[in-house]
Amino acid sequence: MRPGIILLLASALLLAGCLAPGGGGPTPTPTPVTTHTPAQLKYLLLDHYGESRFFYCDPDYYPVARGDEQARAIETFPPIENETDVFSAITARKGFQPPYSDDTKLVIYREYKKLNAIPLGPVGDGTYSFSLRLGNTVQGMMASGNIRIDGTILSEHTENAILTCPICLSGETIIDTPSGPMAVKDIREGMLVWTVGPGGTGEAVPVLRVEKIPAPKGHRLVRLRLSDGRELLASPGHPLADGRLLGTLSPDDVVDGARVTAADLVPFTGEYTYDILPAGDTGRYRANGIPLGSTLFSDR
Repeated sequence: MRPGIILLLASALLLAGCLAPGGGGPTPTPTPVTTHTPAQLKYLLLDHYGESRFFYCDPDYYPVARGDEQARAIETFPPIENETDVFSAITARKGFQPPYSDDTKLVIYREYKKLNAIPLGPVGDGTYSFSLRLGNTVQGMMASGNIRIDGTILSEHTENAILTCPICLSGETIIDTPSGPMAVKDIREGMLVWTVGPGGTGEAVPVLRVEKIPAPKGHRLVRLRLSDGRELLASPGHPLADGRLLGTLSPDDVVDGARVTAADLVPFTGEYTYDILPAGDTGRYRANGIPLGSTLFSDR
């Protein structure tokens, strides 16, 4: 083929877009990358693991009931609406359009509580860490890992977990053991602790179980103060050795021979609460010198 004809054919192909200057072919159109807000990522995680299996502690019913849920839904609707990304994710998920009825506000409020129960933490490069509890029975699992803003789950890990709302102790609570005082977060199964027998006598027994429960956002603990100087920080639902719950105590009540001077609810900033189950007939132990019952005793 003559050089002139080859030049004419190349020019025609270039004009038609079949060749790019330099002979590299047509320039491809970049594929747009879809990015998601944190609220949308949480919904992607629920879809991935199964929303019906998601377990969380509803702050309107735990640790203490806070009144009519419908009334709270109406009361908190304006600030939820102001969280634009979250509100948009919820309404898109449910297909809601204004105006919003009171029944719709209740659904939005429940979705808002659910999303708040899934912690996401930025780890850099458009990636978040996540964790959520899954299961429909007490014996469930904890799933954790990283998710990228494009919705890709980069890593995930699962482990067995007890699905219960925290009715336990702050990790720094001191447990009486034959080896001396020890923080509950450092107690391990098989270690010896002092139990409290039916008559109040002490006996060194092994720990049968240790539980570490994630604390939900907004969780509060009772800061119990006694007249003899003893103090304890634990969930309102944790029982004393005599069965009374910490959340039911009032000033001038008597605990282990001392008068209650204060039993106030305070915000909990820790990540986990803890409890142990000592061997023996009572499941009781001393925490910061105060005799308690184990929340795990009935699960033996």
